[in-house]
Formats: sequence, structure tokens, C-alpha cells
Amino acid sequence: MRYWSIVVAAGDGTRLGQPVRKAAVQISGQALATISARASCQHAGCEGLILVVHSDDVEIAANWIKSIELGDLSSKVVVGGHSRRESVRRGFEAIEAAGDDLVAIHDAARPLLHPDDLARVLEEAERSGAAILASPVTDTLHRGDGNACWNEIVDRENLWQAQTPQVFRHELLKSALAHAALAHADGERTDEVEGMAHIGQPVQMLESLHPNPKITTPADLLFVEFMTSSQGR
Repeated sequence: MRYWSIVVAAGDGTRLGQPVRKAAVQISGQALATISARASCQHAGCEGLILVVHSDDVEIAANWIKSIELGDLSSKVVVGGHSRRESVRRGFEAIEAAGDDLVAIHDAARPLLHPDDLARVLEEAERSGAAILASPVTDTLHRGDGNACWNEIVDRENLWQAQTPQVFRHELLKSALAHAALAHADGERTDEVEGMAHIGQPVQMLESLHPNPKITTPADLLFVEFMTSSQGR
């Protein structure tokens, strides 16, 4: 198995309320982007890392990669776009993969990725061509109106919350991104999973067996800091 990791760390993270962009937020003395990028490369099949960052973070991102100690693995820093879709596309264009190689897209906002979950989603993608980590919805869901007043209950059966990494065979992702670019030009919003659906490629969802939260709010950051400290990362 060979795979390339694309870690998307180009967002501003304004909802986090920090004086720096989310990628640079410190957790146990390390930048969030460093921790997440290291986690995404922790499988023996990793061939290289592409770290996609904000244009103002290019210089410091070189230090983030250096601190990961990737050894012989290839690594590049790429400037992201105005959307996640564009950032993924730019990261994808920077890899040197073959058609059968896998590409793992991981959000820098998920630093707790467990090596067992990474291995499982990589193995499934190698078998089927496309797989993502996700979690089944367990909470009761309510739909509100424009004033946040109750409107109706949403049936949660067969509903999943997408996580990352999302792993795809290189040749399939190339086709899906091409479709997404065309759809975007027509005013549609299409991500990689939707792009896979449009080219007829099923995407297998695997339930994450370990905590893999996304840092969005200050409360999320506190939880991740606690988990990181308790796990000795």
C-alpha cells in the first residue's frame, strides 16, 4: 500500500477566538498543524506529505514540517485557495502519485486521529477505491426555521457525520476533482465525496473507533488539549 497525505490547514479558524490562525494554535507546545500532519503520516505506507496552508503561513509551515521528522518521506508546503475544495485541488496537484496510489485528505483541525482508524480506512480504500472515517448520528435531530423555532424531527436512521481522513484511489480522485471543478463553474457546491458519487464510485463509510473530534470552538480546543495531555502526545 502506498498513500500520500494531504493535510488541509489553510482556514482562518475565526470561531476559535485565538490571536493566530487555527493551524498555528499551540497544543502541548506544538502547532495544531504539526500534530495533525504527523498523525496522518503514521502508517508505514505513507510516501509523502502535502501541507496546504494560508499564504501568510508558508514560512512557518516549513518549520512545522521539519518538527515532524519525516525522515525520507517527501514533503511540500502548498498555498491553499479561497475554499476547502480549491485547497484540496492544489494539494492534489502537488503530489507525485501513480494511478493506483491512495490519497488521504485530512483536516488539520482533527489532531487526535488514531493509527488504528487510519489503517482501517486506508485498507478499505485500497480494497474498494474510496472510504472515509465517519460516525453514525446518535443524537435526536430537530429542524428549526429561520428563527430557530422547532419545525420537525429529522429521522437519524442512516445519517452519518463525516470525518477525515477521506481516502481515495488517485485516479478516481482525479476524475472526481475534475467533475467538482465543472460543477463549481456551474454554481454547484461539490466536495470530494459528492464528486465520487457523480462519477459512479461508491464511498464506504467506516465508523471511527477512537475520538476524532474537529476543533471548531474554544470548548473543542479544551477537550483536545485534555486528551492530548492524558495520552502523552
